Order: sequence, then structure tokens, then C-alpha cells
Amino acid sequence: MIRRSSDQGDISFVVEELRLAGYAAFWVLVLTGVVLTRVYGHVDMHDTVLTRVFGYNNICVFFDYPPATYVLPFLWAITLAMLLCYLAAQWLQMRAEVEQGALSPRLYRLLTRLKLFEASMLAAFSTIFAVQPDDWDHTLFIHTAPFFLLQIGLVSLAVSNTVHGIKTGYWRSLALPSWFIPGAKVYVAALVAIVCLKIPLAINAMAAGIWWENTPAVAGVAHVVDVLFLIAAAIVPMLKAAYFVWGRRDRLKVVRLTTRTV
Repeated sequence: MIRRSSDQGDISFVVEELRLAGYAAFWVLVLTGVVLTRVYGHVDMHDTVLTRVFGYNNICVFFDYPPATYVLPFLWAITLAMLLCYLAAQWLQMRAEVEQGALSPRLYRLLTRLKLFEASMLAAFSTIFAVQPDDWDHTLFIHTAPFFLLQIGLVSLAVSNTVHGIKTGYWRSLALPSWFIPGAKVYVAALVAIVCLKIPLAINAMAAGIWWENTPAVAGVAHVVDVLFLIAAAIVPMLKAAYFVWGRRDRLKVVRLTTRTV
């Protein structure tokens, strides 16, 4: 991921490798939560805060109960650090592309703001580990709101990465299959649609049916949307990064930093 060359102060890294490592760390966190909750948590999965409010369990149920709550904040700190390193590396790559003329200054400024926004949303997600969920009229909204922010941040990440890959010609330089760029556009549209459904469905459930009754049928739809979000936001980007790293390694850009003491 990050390599120090034989030349003093010369450090190189590949952005896609950092992204793959960040997503891998997230899945280590998830699997740890699953094991700790299933084996040691003694949680009745048919009677959780999530089933009482939303009508189903999602991946968050493995974040909410001891002993997972004792371990996952530490793992999230590692994951967050890796993802922030990825965003910083991506910004450095974009900065170099501006100097090379591959990225316009105007688009660079827009993408920089989006990267700052995405980093802020990732950091905000940390709140879910600090506030334990209770019923809808207690702490559940405070616990869930950072997850809403994360969803919006991941949409921003998908949009900014797609715009960057297309507008700079970077994706074309990787000799990707002809379906890749159209597929990426469809993916972004699908992720936007999923989040536009997921957040209102969750708010309605937490507000005890403020807009419509949260019937089992509605809960079933929300559960499907939740699964689609997990696939689109946490699995597809990891597969994409893995494809870049292992399938297009020889064409990926390498960012080099040179530091010196004064």
C-alpha cells in the first residue's frame, strides 16, 4: 500500500490499494461483531430494538450489544484512519492531475470539497459507537442519524469517484471493458435511488409511522432496500477496488511524496 523507496524521504502509494485495505478493515469489523454477538452476546434476535422499531434486523444489530461494543470502537478507529488515508491519497492524486493538466482547476475545487465532506461523514459515523440505541423515543435517532450521514457520504464518494474517473480519462487509461463506464453510471444512479428510499423509510419507522403505517409489507420492502444498500455501498466498491488492484495493477497511477528536512 505505502512503500518507502531506497531514496531517503521518498514514499509511494497506490490509491486503489488504500481503498481496498479500508474496505477490508470494515469487513473485519463486521465479522468480529457478528462472531461476538452471535457467540457471546446472548441476544434474542427476534426481540431487538431494531425489530421492535423497524420490523427487521440489519447489520447494525451486530454493533449494538456487549461484548461487541467493547471491541468494535477500536476496530472502527483503525478502519476510519485507513479510509481517511485513502481520501487524502486520492486528493493528492487529483492535485498532481491538476498540475499535469488532466483535471481542470474548477473540477478539482469541487472534488476537493466533496472529499472533505466525505471525510466528515466517515468521522461522524463514529457517534454510533458512543450512543447505544434505545426505543424510538429515546436515543435511537441520535444513534441512527450518523448512519444517515454515512449513507449520504457514500453517495458523494460514488459520484465524485465516477466523475473523477471519467473526466480525467483515468478509467480510459486502464483499458477497462466497454461496459465499465456505463455500468458505473447505472451503479451511481441505483445507489442514489436506494439511499433516497432507505432514509425516509427509516425515519418513518423511528417516528412511529409519521407518514405511513409501518406494516409488515413496508418493513419487508425496507429490509430489501437495506440489503441492496449493503451490497451497493460496501461490497461493490470493494470488488471494484480489488479488480483495479489485481486486474489493472500495471496501469494504476502511483503517487509519490518526497519529503526533506530543512
